[in-house]
Amino acid sequence: MKILHTGVMIGVTIAGSLVCINDTKASEQRADYFIGTEHSEEWVEETFNIEISHEYESMNVLYATLSEEEVQTLTTESAIEYVEADQEVTVEQQTVPWSIEHVGAPTIHQTGFTGAGVDVAVLDTGVEVNHPDLNVIDGASFVHEDSHTDYNGHGTHVAGTIAALDNDYGVVGIAPDVNLYGVKVLTSNGGGSMHSIVQGIDWSVEQGMDVINLSLGSSMGSLVLEQAITSAETAGVVVVAAAGNAGASYGNESTVGYPAAYDSVLAVGATDQQDARAHFSSVGYELDVMAPGDGIYSTDLNGGYQTLSGTSMASPQVAGFAALLLQQNPERSLKRYAQLLKIRPIL
Repeated sequence: MKILHTGVMIGVTIAGSLVCINDTKASEQRADYFIGTEHSEEWVEETFNIEISHEYESMNVLYATLSEEEVQTLTTESAIEYVEADQEVTVEQQTVPWSIEHVGAPTIHQTGFTGAGVDVAVLDTGVEVNHPDLNVIDGASFVHEDSHTDYNGHGTHVAGTIAALDNDYGVVGIAPDVNLYGVKVLTSNGGGSMHSIVQGIDWSVEQGMDVINLSLGSSMGSLVLEQAITSAETAGVVVVAAAGNAGASYGNESTVGYPAAYDSVLAVGATDQQDARAHFSSVGYELDVMAPGDGIYSTDLNGGYQTLSGTSMASPQVAGFAALLLQQNPERSLKRYAQLLKIRPIL
């Protein structure tokens, strides 16, 4: 078993202020300002011979374009509480989560491999379809909630690790150009039945998915679940699953859950930022690969972002890498991809 890692860290946040200045004399330079005062717009205009462009309804603040001389005059008046320059505000620019950088995904993106053309199904609590950092192509729901959008957040977080867009906004995923499908097999409370999961796998096979991510599990196996997984393997689908968060046993017993424990599944454990096994990560001979799963920053509900930990966060790292490999050579066999993911130096 290998560990997903490598190394450059970048992160960018911007908050700046700009004032538009003309190539004129200082006395003629004009810029936009907020004016704090309890006096009315009319009083300020008449008293200081300036033009107010806006008066805020809920607070004692005016807005005007002023020269430096006018600013100096206003700041010396006791009737004026403050004069503050307007400033440009921008969205927070895209951040590369430590895990994405750690596994070397940005370097691979620079070579032209971003998962384009690969169909990836996230079987989870759904995926927030309107998140600005996700391009959800389609999906299906196999629980009592009709929409495949997410009301829990777990599936959206998982999807972001795989496929957050490379758009100078928010975060970026391992394979930002995949065709992302949200398949809801768990309800908004995070629970589901074996029936819903098997339906989700069956749908994914019938729809021609290339990769299935299962950041879910059970301590008990199931004949029908194993049959569904085998069916997916026969169809050439790469199935990746979280090993579980049961930690290590007191003896040598495996704590890997199902479906990760099945031979046809790539079972993924979690590492921390020091490449050590995360304390919560299940262990056992069924483990195929370890990937970052501790403190993973990704997409969240309502267009937001959050940090979560678990093998649920490690599994999509590997699912994303499977998509990159499939884009590079779609004709290669499933077993060969499984071998590559297990022996690749960065895994």
